[in-house]
Amino acid sequence: MTLRASSRPSGLGRRVVATLALIGAAVFVGGVAAAPASAAPFDVFFASGNPDFGSAKAGTVVIREFDITNGGDDSIAIDPAPLTSLTGPFTVTAGSFSALTVIPKNGHGTFKVTYTVPAVGTVSSVPVTLVVTDQADNKTKNLALTFKGTSIATNPAHFTATTAGGGTSADFGTVSLGGFATQEVTLNVDGVLPIRFSTNDISIVDSAGNPLPTVKITASSFGSVGAIIAPGGTAAFELTYSPLATGSFTGSARVGGFAVTGTVETAALVVAVPLSGAAAAVTPTTPPATPPATPGATATPVPTGTSTSTAGVVVPRPGTGGQTGSLAETGAPVVGIVGLGVLVAVLGFGALAGLAVARRRRARNS
Repeated sequence: MTLRASSRPSGLGRRVVATLALIGAAVFVGGVAAAPASAAPFDVFFASGNPDFGSAKAGTVVIREFDITNGGDDSIAIDPAPLTSLTGPFTVTAGSFSALTVIPKNGHGTFKVTYTVPAVGTVSSVPVTLVVTDQADNKTKNLALTFKGTSIATNPAHFTATTAGGGTSADFGTVSLGGFATQEVTLNVDGVLPIRFSTNDISIVDSAGNPLPTVKITASSFGSVGAIIAPGGTAAFELTYSPLATGSFTGSARVGGFAVTGTVETAALVVAVPLSGAAAAVTPTTPPATPPATPGATATPVPTGTSTSTAGVVVPRPGTGGQTGSLAETGAPVVGIVGLGVLVAVLGFGALAGLAVARRRRARNS
C-alpha cells in the first residue's frame, strides 16, 4: 500500500501561512507609508502684490508691496537689478534682498513699488524680468511682471453733488411758517468705479452735527433699497424744508456712496452739501381803509372854447352832509326850482285877488 501526501496543508499549516501573509502585508504598507514625500527642489512664486495699479488720480502717489516666496527645497538668490533700474512713474524702494542674499526654503524676499501718477490721460506700462538662481546647482528661473497704470482726473471712486443751477449748496430762502420749500440734489459719478447710493446713507444735520428735523428727503431715484450708478451716470434726491419756528438755520446733507469692485463694496465716500434757510411769521392781511367823503364838489376848469354839458356835474345834496347827486337825479338846476316856486306863489296870489273882487261885485248887484 502506497502512502500519498495530502495536496492541501493541514489546519495548522494554513494558520501559519495566513499569519505570515498578514505580517508581510503590514511591513509592506508601513514601509510605503513611512517613505517621505519628495518636494520640488526649485520653486519660486509671487505670494502677494498686483503690478497693475489700474486708474489713479493725476498727481497722487500709490505704493504697493510685493512678496516673492521660495517654495522649493533648495535655497535661492534673486537679482534685484531690473527693479532698482526702474525710472518714473514706477520706482522701487525698501527691497529686503540683494544679489548676494540667500533665501532659504519657505523664505521671502519683499520690495515696494511707488507709482507717481503722471498727467491726466497718461497710460504707463513697464515690463520687468527677475532672474532667480538655485543655490544647489546654479539653475535659473525667470519671474516676469509688468507694472501698469492709467492717470485720470479724479480718484477711481468719486462723485459730486450739485443743486439747481449747478451750485454746490442748497439755500431754501425765507419760508413762512406752515409753508415749505424744496431743493433737488443731483449726484454725478465721475470716477471709473460704479457707486451704490441709498437714502439710508444720507444724514441731514445742523451746524453742530445734530439731526435737523425741519429738512427731510421727500423723493429720490434710488430709495432706501439703493441702486448702483455706473461711471458717467447720475442719481438725484429731493430735500423739503418745513419750518417749525421763526429764525434761520445752517446745516448739511451728508451723502454716502459705496464704490463697487466686482461684488465687493469699499468704504463709504462722503460728500457734504451745505444747507441754509430761514422761517418768518405769517403776516395777517388787513383790508384797505375807506377814504373819508369829500365835503363838496370841486369844479373842474373848462378850457376856453370848449362846450360842456351840465348833465354830468356833481353837486352836493342839500341836507345830506356832503353827499352828492347828479342832475339826472334832481331833474333841474336848483335855481330853476326856486324860480318855479316863486312863479306859482305869484299866480296863486293873483287868483285869490280876482276871486275877492268877483264876490264884492255880486254883493252890490244883489
